[in-house]
Amino acid sequence: RWFLSMVAHWRGLDRQHGNSTSPLLVGAQGYRKSTYCRIILPPELRFGYTDSLDFKSRQDAERYLGRFLLVNLDEFDQISSNQQGFLKHLLQKPVANLRKPYGSTIQEVRRYASFIGTSNQMDLLTDPSGSRRFICIEVEEKINTENIIHSQIYAQLKTELLRGKRYWFDSDEEAEINFHNREFYRQSTEESIFNCCFRAAQPDETYMELSAAEIFLCIKKRYPHALKQASPASFSKVLMSLGVERIHTRTGNLYRVIEMR
Repeated sequence: RWFLSMVAHWRGLDRQHGNSTSPLLVGAQGYRKSTYCRIILPPELRFGYTDSLDFKSRQDAERYLGRFLLVNLDEFDQISSNQQGFLKHLLQKPVANLRKPYGSTIQEVRRYASFIGTSNQMDLLTDPSGSRRFICIEVEEKINTENIIHSQIYAQLKTELLRGKRYWFDSDEEAEINFHNREFYRQSTEESIFNCCFRAAQPDETYMELSAAEIFLCIKKRYPHALKQASPASFSKVLMSLGVERIHTRTGNLYRVIEMR
């Protein structure tokens, strides 16, 4: 599906959306993950490949959308949480909005780039709500990169697109991707400490209904030196990322939890 979308966007079949999903190949060093990413493109198109995206300059990163055909996010685990947030923004952009050097106006540049990534680490994703943008694929042995017949592969892709085959993920598939990616999620310090003190309640259990601030203060009481970077106001995001059930009341949002003894 991702491969179809990549070729569909090269052909200009959809200029309202970008190819917003990126496969992430996860496996041991020496399994030819980066080699595989590079040889997805036939030799005639490898001028459009890069593995050197620099997040320090957002304008340069956006410029890659119109300059390259395939961007490899090599060593994806080195991308910080903040950079992952910008990356998700980049993935869904249908065009790049750029100003030429010494120019005074912003120009809209057509996007060609699709994204793929590699990593040697399993704990990659930092935001469960945005993990549908990535498809984590565990590579269990060396990838066979020999005797690839690019002409046949791309002829098949073109034929399927001409026949109207769907090249985007529907809501059911996105939910499946989210579920699959759970084992590749990097748990934050706040989430780890919450799991030491509480857990989400099941519908048939006797539970407590506490606000995010009350949960935060309970944790601080048990672990006074923890959660230095968090606050009662921000802790609600942690609870939502963990899937803790929330109910709305006149006094604010409450979360159904069970305290761990």
